[in-house]
Amino acid sequence: MTIKQRQWQLYYLGYYGGGIDGIWGAQSKAAAVRFQKEHALDADGIFGPLTIAKSMEIIKTIQKEITDGKIAIDGLAGQETKDATAQWQRENGLTPDGIAGAETRSKMLQLPAPEGDDWWSGIQYFSRKEFACKCGRYCNGYPAQMQRGIVELADRARGELKGAGFVSSGLRCSRHNANVGGVSDSRHLTGKAVDLRIEGKSARQTLAWAQRQPEVRYAYAIDTSFVHMDIE
Repeated sequence: MTIKQRQWQLYYLGYYGGGIDGIWGAQSKAAAVRFQKEHALDADGIFGPLTIAKSMEIIKTIQKEITDGKIAIDGLAGQETKDATAQWQRENGLTPDGIAGAETRSKMLQLPAPEGDDWWSGIQYFSRKEFACKCGRYCNGYPAQMQRGIVELADRARGELKGAGFVSSGLRCSRHNANVGGVSDSRHLTGKAVDLRIEGKSARQTLAWAQRQPEVRYAYAIDTSFVHMDIE
């Protein structure tokens, strides 16, 4: 990735306001540091492999929302992606500047589940927002999408164990995951885990149920009430 492309990534995501000039100066470095801090990366101002990967991951998610089949979902910011973003902003009551800053990302990623993810309508006991990241500051709540299998598992637990279900942790952004002591490859980061309490059931009872479910990869009692469950 060239320096100009690195600047495009930061510019498009609302962190950089300088020129796309191919010079990695103080303004580019400061923008990189801001991005890194917000995404739990080493804040060294060097747009290296991990920072590149994170920026591409975010931009791919955005491109999937705005594409009309005319732009590539490649994680690379550029004029075509900017123009498509501006069109999306016009259609959704935002200033059409083409920059996927915090406001745009927040509104965009909290839209109803995209076409093909309409399985949420079949979830009886839970809503999508109950699985949002609970950091309250580092992301907009949806750094990834919850996977259907784990949500259906939680829904089935609620139904079969016959008690109200409470989710203490579904999705986590990388920084929140680090802050709560999660392992670096936590399945909460990819929407494949849930920490769940079923009203009227002890953690031992819920865990025993979880261990009988064929799709459960790993489960354990967090305390006397909540149980962690995850899938492949």
